[in-house]
Amino acid sequence: MRLEQLAYFVKIADTRSLTAASTELFISQQALSTSIKNLESEFHTQFFVRTPRGMALSNDGKYFYEIAVQILDLSKKLYSHFSPDDMPSPGSLKIAINKKNKNHFFPKIISWFYKEYPQYNIIYDVIEKKNIINAVLEEKVDLGVISLLKIDKKFVSPLPEELTFIPFHFSDYVLLTSLHSPLANLHTISMETIIKYPVILAGESDLTNDLFYQLVTHYASSPDIIWADSFDLQTQMVADNIGNCFSVRKDAPSSNLVCKIPITNHILIVNGFLMPSASPKNPLRDFFIEKSKGIIAKDN
Repeated sequence: MRLEQLAYFVKIADTRSLTAASTELFISQQALSTSIKNLESEFHTQFFVRTPRGMALSNDGKYFYEIAVQILDLSKKLYSHFSPDDMPSPGSLKIAINKKNKNHFFPKIISWFYKEYPQYNIIYDVIEKKNIINAVLEEKVDLGVISLLKIDKKFVSPLPEELTFIPFHFSDYVLLTSLHSPLANLHTISMETIIKYPVILAGESDLTNDLFYQLVTHYASSPDIIWADSFDLQTQMVADNIGNCFSVRKDAPSSNLVCKIPITNHILIVNGFLMPSASPKNPLRDFFIEKSKGIIAKDN
């Protein structure tokens, strides 16, 4: 039995769902299921009973839950007492993040914190990007995670002065176009040329909140935009020479259907942490930022 297993067990019991627990923990359902089966095998009992309303605790599961919560609370006290002076006290950190960043950056971070620092409870709210700024300003969360568009070294939508932005990842882009496109023979291309052709966008429910929409409308007041509801559809439409799209330079696909063209304009999408400039000192928040930046740097 490990503290990590107890934390998984408690999360499943609290959510009454393997799917919900898997989503919140950024761990596969199979890994969670295996963890619980190993616990049940170790203690020779069954902790959960499947019901129409979700996963319910058996009688043994209820007893195990009470003890598991106590053990986790006691472990936090031990960590607090014996941790080095530069380690934050056990506690919770609430983060506002949008779906795209949650799926891209957070799985390794959250899973790593659960494994290495079970004394810290990382809570996150998945909300639209446009609402993250307000959530941070109104101090409804301790930290925000947001993406900003930068053109020629200037942010297109500057943040309020009351906020501090801490970058942790930069992405530059190329244009993807069909091999049958009139652009296919170009060695480089400018945004001024790109906007003369249809641009295919995908990945956001709110078009005006999409960073690539902001990019295109920065260069044209009425661009020809085609909306695709998935990245697979977007790529297929490019291959079929319906329009062009943007792709991260290092992740741009190589195929016999599309080609990538470097963009001459200096364009970056910057991902970073957001917090109030005048907020009280928060050691756990600072610790989380430091460790997260290290994990993201190793992953890229």
